[in-house]
Amino acid sequence: MCARMAIALILVLTGSCEALAAQRVYCVADDANLKMSLESGFSAEKQGALQHFRGILTLKDSKVPGLVETMRLTSPMLKQHWMDGSELRLQIYAESESGPFATLELTVDTAALPGDKSRLQGGYTVRIQTGEKGSKGDLQTALSRDGRVLCELK
Repeated sequence: MCARMAIALILVLTGSCEALAAQRVYCVADDANLKMSLESGFSAEKQGALQHFRGILTLKDSKVPGLVETMRLTSPMLKQHWMDGSELRLQIYAESESGPFATLELTVDTAALPGDKSRLQGGYTVRIQTGEKGSKGDLQTALSRDGRVLCELK
């Protein structure tokens, strides 16, 4: 009986440790430029290693050929990420899959609010470039916008 209780206790504690080790981040922005919702999961045990990333981005004022106005963002699009106890930075990059060639680069840069380490506030920059595929030097900036973003750690 004691062995069963010990095993049950170990299983409960192990499950709790895994839940505490993972940290989820939710970011939102909704302004005249875009509507965005991002979710990331980072491992506290593996020094902030990314577990997953996903999101939705709707460009409100974009008429850029080759780039759809609403995009589903996925882990392969997350090119750089950095998170410590007080800052979060994300860089997302995507290319159009059909039609005229366009790239989207989204950068999120936030810092924890004083007195509330679970909430981060900062800014985003979204830039869309168009041109010929494979000619990175010849791309033209078709749209560049900045705005405010709010993130929350869960």
